[in-house]
Amino acid sequence: MRQRRISRYICTLLISLLCLPAGAKEKQEVIPPAPLFCGVAVFADLTGPIMKAMGSKFNQMEVGARLNFRDHYFPLCELGIGESDREGLGNSNQFHTRAPYFRVGMDYNFNKKHNGNRFMGGLRYGFSAFRYDFSDAAFADPVWGMAGESLNLEGLRARTQWLEFSVGCETKLWSIVRLGWNLRYKARLHQSVSHYGEPYYTPGFGKNGSSAFGGTVNLIFDIGRTTKKHNKKDNENIRK
Repeated sequence: MRQRRISRYICTLLISLLCLPAGAKEKQEVIPPAPLFCGVAVFADLTGPIMKAMGSKFNQMEVGARLNFRDHYFPLCELGIGESDREGLGNSNQFHTRAPYFRVGMDYNFNKKHNGNRFMGGLRYGFSAFRYDFSDAAFADPVWGMAGESLNLEGLRARTQWLEFSVGCETKLWSIVRLGWNLRYKARLHQSVSHYGEPYYTPGFGKNGSSAFGGTVNLIFDIGRTTKKHNKKDNENIRK
């Protein structure tokens, strides 16, 4: 009789241990992945108007659009107009340009949780074909120091291609409204300019050089499917 009770106790304990993992798994919350296509977003850079209001030597107005796949992959396009009106320090030379530019690329969201916050890293290709003006009313011979004729060059042509490496973050403010910022390192790939000289500023790139740093503060309107609530079909596919 005693042996039967011990055997029954052991069997009950084994069955409980075998059922425990299954019960624990049922209690765990299953977080389904985001849908393949999560929507689209449009955005505008706020730094351009701020720089213009502060009287910067160059500034740019920029808007863009992007797609959202799995809440991790964001192919995008950015369009803008860059301008510069600069007068040289200690001399009378002047530089002017105003021209469009564009960028295409992709951002990746490193945040695995679909909680509305995103930590982004990205790569972009930028291009601008523009004209620039350069003038100097008091051009002097650098050797003899004699005053020469005034220099007035208009419509000089240039083309520039570059890559941008970006890192930043964004967060949800309210409903479809989001705010994001990023820092960018820009590396020039190729540039063709007039034989008279390189421009002071390249639209979309910044102050002319082999590399440059920049950044944006974007107001974003995110339109699309939510990543927290999936439809019935998505949930059925996940269970399978």
